[in-house]
Amino acid sequence: MSSQSFPARPAIHHPHLHPYRQDSLLFHTKTRRRRRDHDDTYGAVSHARPFGADAAAVTGTALCDSLALSHLQERFFPLPPRPHPTVGAPPPKRVRLAPDPRWDPPLPPQTPHPAPVSAVSERPRSGGAASRALLSREEIERRSPSRRDGIDSALEARLRASYCAYLRCLGIRLMLPQTTIATAVVFCHRFFFHRSHACHDRFLVATAALFLAAKSEETACLLNTVLRASCEVSQNQEFNLLPYMLRGQDWFEQYRESVIQAEQMILITLDFELEVVHPYASLSLALSKLGLFHTVLFNVAWNLINEGLQSSLWLQFKPHHIAAGAAFLAAKFLRYDITFHPNFWHEFKTTPYILQDVVQQLKELL
Repeated sequence: MSSQSFPARPAIHHPHLHPYRQDSLLFHTKTRRRRRDHDDTYGAVSHARPFGADAAAVTGTALCDSLALSHLQERFFPLPPRPHPTVGAPPPKRVRLAPDPRWDPPLPPQTPHPAPVSAVSERPRSGGAASRALLSREEIERRSPSRRDGIDSALEARLRASYCAYLRCLGIRLMLPQTTIATAVVFCHRFFFHRSHACHDRFLVATAALFLAAKSEETACLLNTVLRASCEVSQNQEFNLLPYMLRGQDWFEQYRESVIQAEQMILITLDFELEVVHPYASLSLALSKLGLFHTVLFNVAWNLINEGLQSSLWLQFKPHHIAAGAAFLAAKFLRYDITFHPNFWHEFKTTPYILQDVVQQLKELL
């Protein structure tokens, strides 16, 4: 018989066919079953023959049964018991985030770092709540920085009245409400409580204060509109634009930059505390409860509050105290004793001592 070469048979690859067992295909086909939910999907099924004493314990059917392997794994390699959840409501978030002294080590003590020094050298020492604190009249006169520059209290009162009149004219020309004008006046009072009149132009500061007050009271005006109105008002005031006009043709731009710098200086001096409460609301509310809202007394008291803006009353008293003094003085002018009203002291929330002090300072302005 002649030697004849036959072509090699193609290799049969089966996923369950073991390369060293011929009956593995039949072995696996007999034990196929559907997967169940509790089967171990990642359990490795060993198709090799077991060695040693385990061969007698593990049958051929159990080798390929993943459920049996999972039971054997739980038997020989038991998992640690899981802690049962605590009965009751879960602890609050603050308790969960709190450090546990049993596991968390104590934090080392922190050394306090020195506070950073502000880059602005002219920033006042007393700011924030101190700028709005109520002071006595004697303390305001004593702590005024204008005294160190040779400006006495009488001259400072005239300077204060001059920029108040300038702000009134400028606000009327811009058709701003009275509350905006009063806010600008209070800004100037607070500014010159920390700054000297000898070092700053009061009219330039007043222009910047009105522009800032218009924004804080939500009655904003364009800066160029405020500057043009200030140029028109300055013709009848002591405010002179000649120093700006002598600098050249671009004097208006330089004047504009000066007002912007003055606004920034006001913000730094006041420590960005722009909240101002006026006595107009307290006066309207109290007189309406007393039944005197639609009377001449209300109009006279309103005008007395406007006159009181020239003084430092806003730095000494609360708004309802100023409203009570204006209402009492207006009733005096009309020859009416408002204190006989049973609810006068309760509505204005004041005392006779404070009322007398406010009335005395209002009389000095008339």
